[in-house]
Amino acid sequence: MKHELPDIDKFERIVFKKKNTLDLLLSFSLKLMQARQVGLLLGTNKTYFKFLPPDKWDRGVMHKFNGKGFSGLILKYFGTLIVKHKGLSPVRLYKDTQFGEKKESDGVISFVLRKHKDFYEKGIKILVIDNICDAVNDDESYSKVPIFSYNGDMFKVLPDLKINNAIAKQFKAKNFVSAYIPDYGAIVFNSINENLLQKTGEKFIHELELKKRLNILISAIEMASLAYIGSAKGRQAAHIIWRKEKSLRNTALQLKNKGVELNAQKEYLRAVGAVNEKQLTMEAVNITDGVYAFMDMVGSATIRNKFNPRDYFFILNLCHQIAANNANRYSCRIDNFIGDSVFIQNVSPFDDEKNYFSTGAHERIMLMVFTLASIFNEIHLLKTGQHDMDTAGRVKELIDKTQTNINFRAGMEIGTALIGPLGSRKRRIVTAIGKAVDDASRLESSGILEGIHISETIMAILKDTCITRDTGTIWQIICETNGMKGLNNSDSLSFFDCYKKVFGFGKNVITQRTNVSYKEFSKDITYWIKCIPDSDNRD
Repeated sequence: MKHELPDIDKFERIVFKKKNTLDLLLSFSLKLMQARQVGLLLGTNKTYFKFLPPDKWDRGVMHKFNGKGFSGLILKYFGTLIVKHKGLSPVRLYKDTQFGEKKESDGVISFVLRKHKDFYEKGIKILVIDNICDAVNDDESYSKVPIFSYNGDMFKVLPDLKINNAIAKQFKAKNFVSAYIPDYGAIVFNSINENLLQKTGEKFIHELELKKRLNILISAIEMASLAYIGSAKGRQAAHIIWRKEKSLRNTALQLKNKGVELNAQKEYLRAVGAVNEKQLTMEAVNITDGVYAFMDMVGSATIRNKFNPRDYFFILNLCHQIAANNANRYSCRIDNFIGDSVFIQNVSPFDDEKNYFSTGAHERIMLMVFTLASIFNEIHLLKTGQHDMDTAGRVKELIDKTQTNINFRAGMEIGTALIGPLGSRKRRIVTAIGKAVDDASRLESSGILEGIHISETIMAILKDTCITRDTGTIWQIICETNGMKGLNNSDSLSFFDCYKKVFGFGKNVITQRTNVSYKEFSKDITYWIKCIPDSDNRD
């Protein structure tokens, strides 16, 4: 099915030059949809003023007509008088009940004008009734008909709406198409080319052709609406501009807030192990300066027996959520949750691409230490009934009831590991495998409660590390959220001085350990970083 389409580019060139914008829209649309008749309804109220805000409309007034042949000519010049004489115009959007309340009027036209906001917020652009003849009931004022909406992309079946039988009979309508015209009213088509609306079941046979014409109609309406607004003068024009200005401001604010939400969600998903398509299909790489940490619940086999499954999973999920929140906060990443253990990493393939600061090995270590220490401190708050994720104090109540304490320990290492996608074809993660990862796990297993077990390598780096403007990521996170905003560009703060200040330590937080071993893992010297100020727990 092929019919010549009117030139939308030519329409765009002349629509803003024409004085009679609406007449041009009618003639263009009549040819586009190959309709018998087309009309325009002005949205207004009892003042019959043009350019009223749509939320003040209470009626639609038949404003202009056009059509084919001699009957179309009569309609063009006398249509508004005819429909007014027969009581078909104005179309009321509401009717008053006997109790003085407003009730929505039946009819597709009133629906179109009344639901103007839905045409944008819900994506409804055009309404289509493919067959009216079979639906009209001669004994009733209104008849229910199936109706389709089209949003510029797809058709959707809407709940049956009522059509005004008097209007359908007056224009001998076979089908009906209607679209909202912003800031003006609506355009309605009576009996467009029936071939366009042929169906098999609920699908249009010539759907592509129909969509093409409806999309052109949408473009023509948008252009004509803007051109028509140009004819407003004085106070009316000022009101329209102000309405649109407010709308644009609201939209801009919504988009800005949505952007903030999406960025926060993206950062959080990255922190809890989510990967993008690029990372999921990446080639495995060898990273020499990645920082890896494991955090595990101590004595979990015994603890599990003290709680019923629901309570145990409740506690464990809160602890995992705390881990995820702090990994996100300190630009680290949860590689995986492994039962009651958490595998955390800070490694270059997962750095935020929008971060303007390059992250060196010393900064990755600092970020990981702050992540782990913050997790320990928040879990301590959770256990003592002071965490805002458990305002009812259910965790403390469960711990007190079972007389069971819950403790974690952590191990951390820097070094070489392979990073890449791993798993089956249908389920893959992007993870790290290597000696540094293994050593971090062994350091955790041989560690001390509520602290971070680290190697000599990490200790040697931390001893001489300072937080400055050059360590931009941690500078922003620590200095701007922990009461250190007064630092100048030239200032620096040693890592351990900063660590003590943030977590409230007044004395040394480092303990040296010797001859540590676990299975095949052994180290002559390691170090333990204390994380809870009032904790003196040991092996």
